[in-house]
Amino acid sequence: MDEMAAALKNKGEPAGRVVVGATAPLMEYELQEIVRECRYRYPRIHLSLKVMSTGDVEAAVASGGVDVGLTFTRDVEERKAGTTGGLLREVLFSVPFVPVGPVASPTGAPSPMDRVLVVDPDCASQEVLPQHLASVLGEAPTLTETGSTRGALALAVGGLGVAMVPQAAAVGCGSAPEGLAVIDSLPSALVHVQALLLGGDWRSPAVSAFLSLARRTRGGLPADTPEPAADPIPA
Repeated sequence: MDEMAAALKNKGEPAGRVVVGATAPLMEYELQEIVRECRYRYPRIHLSLKVMSTGDVEAAVASGGVDVGLTFTRDVEERKAGTTGGLLREVLFSVPFVPVGPVASPTGAPSPMDRVLVVDPDCASQEVLPQHLASVLGEAPTLTETGSTRGALALAVGGLGVAMVPQAAAVGCGSAPEGLAVIDSLPSALVHVQALLLGGDWRSPAVSAFLSLARRTRGGLPADTPEPAADPIPA
Protein backbone atom coordinates (compact mmCIF):
# COMPACT_ATOMS: atom_id res chain seq x y z
CA MET A 1 0.00 0.00 0.00
CA ASP A 2 2.90 2.36 0.74
CA GLU A 3 4.37 1.67 -2.72
CA MET A 4 1.00 2.28 -4.39
CA ALA A 5 0.57 5.54 -2.47
CA ALA A 6 4.05 6.69 -3.48
CA ALA A 7 3.33 5.93 -7.14
CA LEU A 8 0.10 7.96 -7.05
CA LYS A 9 1.79 10.83 -5.22
CA ASN A 10 4.39 11.06 -8.00
CA LYS A 11 1.73 11.19 -10.72
CA GLY A 12 2.41 7.67 -11.92
CA GLU A 13 6.17 8.09 -12.23
CA PRO A 14 7.88 4.96 -10.81
CA ALA A 15 9.38 5.74 -7.43
CA GLY A 16 10.73 3.86 -4.45
CA ARG A 17 13.52 1.49 -3.47
CA VAL A 18 14.37 -1.61 -5.48
CA VAL A 19 16.78 -4.04 -3.85
CA VAL A 20 18.65 -6.11 -6.45
CA GLY A 21 20.72 -9.15 -5.51
CA ALA A 22 23.10 -10.36 -8.22
CA THR A 23 26.10 -12.64 -8.62
CA ALA A 24 29.58 -11.11 -8.93
CA PRO A 25 30.04 -11.49 -12.74
CA LEU A 26 26.68 -9.81 -13.28
CA MET A 27 27.39 -6.96 -10.90
CA GLU A 28 30.88 -6.36 -12.26
CA TYR A 29 30.20 -6.39 -16.00
CA GLU A 30 26.52 -6.57 -16.94
CA LEU A 31 24.59 -4.11 -14.74
CA GLN A 32 26.46 -0.88 -15.36
CA GLU A 33 24.47 0.06 -18.46
CA ILE A 34 21.18 -0.86 -16.80
CA VAL A 35 21.93 1.19 -13.68
CA ARG A 36 23.00 4.19 -15.75
CA GLU A 37 19.82 4.04 -17.83
CA CYS A 38 17.67 3.64 -14.71
CA ARG A 39 19.17 6.75 -13.11
CA TYR A 40 18.49 8.71 -16.29
CA ARG A 41 14.94 7.53 -16.99
CA TYR A 42 13.66 6.99 -13.46
CA PRO A 43 15.39 9.42 -11.09
CA ARG A 44 12.88 8.64 -8.32
CA ILE A 45 13.87 4.97 -8.21
CA HIS A 46 16.51 4.21 -5.59
CA LEU A 47 18.52 1.11 -6.48
CA SER A 48 20.19 -0.91 -3.73
CA LEU A 49 22.66 -3.40 -5.26
CA LYS A 50 23.94 -6.41 -3.33
CA VAL A 51 26.58 -8.91 -4.50
CA MET A 52 25.59 -12.45 -3.51
CA SER A 53 26.35 -16.05 -4.35
CA THR A 54 23.84 -17.90 -6.51
CA GLY A 55 22.37 -19.78 -3.56
CA ASP A 56 22.11 -16.63 -1.45
CA VAL A 57 20.27 -14.80 -4.24
CA GLU A 58 17.53 -17.42 -4.37
CA ALA A 59 17.23 -17.51 -0.58
CA ALA A 60 17.06 -13.71 -0.37
CA VAL A 61 14.27 -13.53 -2.97
CA ALA A 62 12.30 -16.27 -1.23
CA SER A 63 12.59 -14.50 2.14
CA GLY A 64 11.77 -11.06 0.74
CA GLY A 65 15.26 -9.75 1.47
CA VAL A 66 15.64 -8.55 -2.13
CA ASP A 67 13.02 -7.49 -4.65
CA VAL A 68 14.79 -8.84 -7.74
CA GLY A 69 17.42 -11.56 -7.91
CA LEU A 70 19.67 -11.93 -10.96
CA THR A 71 21.50 -15.18 -11.66
CA PHE A 72 22.74 -17.18 -14.65
CA THR A 73 21.17 -20.27 -16.19
CA ARG A 74 22.17 -22.53 -19.09
CA ASP A 75 18.94 -24.54 -19.06
CA VAL A 76 17.05 -23.96 -22.30
CA GLU A 77 13.75 -24.79 -20.59
CA GLU A 78 14.29 -21.99 -18.07
CA ARG A 79 14.42 -19.43 -20.87
CA LYS A 80 10.64 -19.24 -20.71
CA ALA A 81 9.02 -17.44 -17.81
CA GLY A 82 7.68 -19.81 -15.21
CA THR A 83 7.30 -20.41 -11.50
CA THR A 84 9.31 -23.07 -9.66
CA GLY A 85 9.69 -23.44 -5.92
CA GLY A 86 7.50 -20.40 -5.33
CA LEU A 87 9.83 -18.16 -7.38
CA LEU A 88 9.03 -16.62 -10.74
CA ARG A 89 11.94 -16.98 -13.17
CA GLU A 90 12.20 -14.91 -16.34
CA VAL A 91 15.19 -14.81 -18.67
CA LEU A 92 16.08 -11.23 -19.60
CA PHE A 93 19.11 -11.43 -21.89
CA SER A 94 22.10 -13.59 -22.80
CA VAL A 95 25.81 -13.18 -22.05
CA PRO A 96 28.67 -14.94 -23.92
CA PHE A 97 31.38 -16.44 -21.70
CA VAL A 98 34.88 -17.39 -22.86
CA PRO A 99 37.70 -19.44 -21.26
CA VAL A 100 40.86 -17.49 -20.46
CA GLY A 101 44.34 -18.28 -19.21
CA PRO A 102 47.92 -16.96 -19.37
CA VAL A 103 49.37 -16.07 -22.76
CA ALA A 104 52.23 -18.47 -22.05
CA SER A 105 53.18 -20.58 -19.04
CA PRO A 106 56.66 -20.06 -17.60
CA THR A 107 59.16 -22.74 -18.58
CA GLY A 108 58.90 -25.68 -16.22
CA ALA A 109 55.63 -24.45 -14.66
CA PRO A 110 52.76 -26.96 -14.39
CA SER A 111 49.97 -26.61 -16.93
CA PRO A 112 47.09 -24.44 -15.67
CA MET A 113 44.58 -26.66 -17.48
CA ASP A 114 44.01 -28.91 -14.47
CA ARG A 115 43.14 -25.96 -12.23
CA VAL A 116 39.98 -23.89 -12.58
CA LEU A 117 39.40 -20.46 -11.08
CA VAL A 118 35.71 -20.05 -10.25
CA VAL A 119 33.98 -16.90 -9.09
CA ASP A 120 30.94 -18.72 -7.67
CA PRO A 121 30.98 -22.55 -7.79
CA ASP A 122 27.16 -22.70 -7.88
CA CYS A 123 26.84 -20.29 -10.83
CA ALA A 124 25.79 -21.87 -14.13
CA SER A 125 28.52 -19.97 -15.97
CA GLN A 126 31.19 -21.49 -13.74
CA GLU A 127 30.14 -25.11 -14.27
CA VAL A 128 31.33 -25.22 -17.89
CA LEU A 129 35.10 -25.62 -17.45
CA PRO A 130 35.07 -28.07 -14.51
CA GLN A 131 32.67 -30.37 -16.34
CA HIS A 132 34.62 -30.22 -19.60
CA LEU A 133 38.05 -30.72 -18.03
CA ALA A 134 36.74 -33.60 -15.89
CA SER A 135 35.58 -35.38 -19.05
CA VAL A 136 38.91 -34.76 -20.77
CA LEU A 137 41.26 -35.44 -17.85
CA GLY A 138 39.25 -38.29 -16.36
CA GLU A 139 39.17 -36.60 -12.97
CA ALA A 140 37.79 -33.39 -11.51
CA PRO A 141 40.16 -30.42 -11.76
CA THR A 142 41.26 -28.49 -8.69
CA LEU A 143 38.97 -25.51 -8.01
CA THR A 144 40.00 -22.17 -6.52
CA GLU A 145 37.19 -19.80 -5.54
CA THR A 146 38.14 -16.20 -6.30
CA GLY A 147 35.01 -14.32 -5.18
CA SER A 148 35.21 -11.88 -8.10
CA THR A 149 35.81 -11.93 -11.84
CA ARG A 150 38.68 -9.48 -11.55
CA GLY A 151 40.32 -11.78 -9.02
CA ALA A 152 39.96 -14.71 -11.41
CA LEU A 153 41.52 -12.69 -14.23
CA ALA A 154 44.50 -11.68 -12.11
CA LEU A 155 45.17 -15.25 -10.99
CA ALA A 156 44.77 -16.54 -14.57
CA VAL A 157 47.41 -14.10 -15.80
CA GLY A 158 49.74 -15.46 -13.12
CA GLY A 159 49.34 -18.98 -14.51
CA LEU A 160 47.40 -20.24 -11.49
CA GLY A 161 44.52 -21.68 -13.50
CA VAL A 162 41.98 -21.11 -16.25
CA ALA A 163 38.72 -19.24 -15.80
CA MET A 164 35.39 -18.79 -17.54
CA VAL A 165 34.56 -15.07 -17.67
CA PRO A 166 32.14 -12.77 -19.53
CA GLN A 167 33.46 -12.01 -22.99
CA ALA A 168 33.34 -8.30 -22.14
CA ALA A 169 35.85 -8.92 -19.34
CA ALA A 170 38.31 -10.67 -21.64
CA VAL A 171 38.22 -8.79 -24.94
CA GLY A 172 37.08 -5.55 -26.46
CA CYS A 173 36.54 -3.45 -23.33
CA GLY A 174 40.09 -2.30 -22.54
CA SER A 175 39.92 -3.60 -18.97
CA ALA A 176 41.41 -7.05 -19.51
CA PRO A 177 44.85 -7.37 -17.92
CA GLU A 178 47.95 -7.86 -20.06
CA GLY A 179 49.13 -11.42 -20.43
CA LEU A 180 45.60 -12.84 -20.72
CA ALA A 181 44.41 -14.89 -23.68
CA VAL A 182 41.21 -16.61 -24.75
CA ILE A 183 41.87 -20.36 -24.95
CA ASP A 184 40.35 -21.60 -28.21
CA SER A 185 40.80 -25.28 -27.31
CA LEU A 186 38.33 -24.95 -24.42
CA PRO A 187 34.55 -24.52 -24.87
CA SER A 188 32.84 -21.16 -24.72
CA ALA A 189 29.24 -20.84 -23.55
CA LEU A 190 26.17 -18.67 -24.01
CA VAL A 191 24.64 -18.14 -20.58
CA HIS A 192 21.27 -16.55 -19.89
CA VAL A 193 20.57 -13.96 -17.20
CA GLN A 194 17.37 -14.72 -15.33
CA ALA A 195 15.38 -12.53 -12.97
CA LEU A 196 14.00 -14.19 -9.84
CA LEU A 197 10.96 -12.75 -8.08
CA LEU A 198 8.43 -13.90 -5.54
CA GLY A 199 5.45 -15.52 -7.23
CA GLY A 200 2.36 -13.34 -7.54
CA ASP A 201 0.53 -11.12 -9.98
CA TRP A 202 1.41 -7.71 -8.54
CA ARG A 203 4.75 -5.88 -8.85
CA SER A 204 5.49 -2.43 -7.52
CA PRO A 205 5.81 0.23 -10.26
CA ALA A 206 9.51 0.60 -9.40
CA VAL A 207 10.24 -3.13 -9.74
CA SER A 208 8.24 -3.35 -12.98
CA ALA A 209 10.11 -0.36 -14.40
CA PHE A 210 13.50 -1.87 -13.51
CA LEU A 211 12.66 -5.21 -15.16
CA SER A 212 11.31 -3.54 -18.28
CA LEU A 213 14.44 -1.43 -18.50
CA ALA A 214 16.70 -4.47 -18.12
CA ARG A 215 14.92 -6.20 -21.01
CA ARG A 216 15.16 -3.17 -23.31
CA THR A 217 18.66 -2.01 -22.41
CA ARG A 218 20.33 -5.36 -23.07
CA GLY A 219 18.25 -6.15 -26.14
CA GLY A 220 16.40 -9.15 -24.74
CA LEU A 221 17.02 -12.80 -25.56
CA PRO A 222 17.26 -13.84 -29.21
CA ALA A 223 14.55 -16.33 -30.07
CA ASP A 224 15.74 -19.94 -30.18
CA THR A 225 19.37 -19.02 -29.54
CA PRO A 226 21.30 -22.30 -29.67
CA GLU A 227 23.98 -23.33 -27.23
CA PRO A 228 27.45 -23.04 -28.80
CA ALA A 229 28.24 -26.04 -30.99
CA ALA A 230 31.79 -26.18 -29.60
CA ASP A 231 30.52 -26.98 -26.13
CA PRO A 232 30.85 -30.77 -25.72
CA ILE A 233 29.33 -31.00 -22.27
CA PRO A 234 26.43 -33.49 -22.14
CA ALA A 235 23.04 -32.28 -20.96
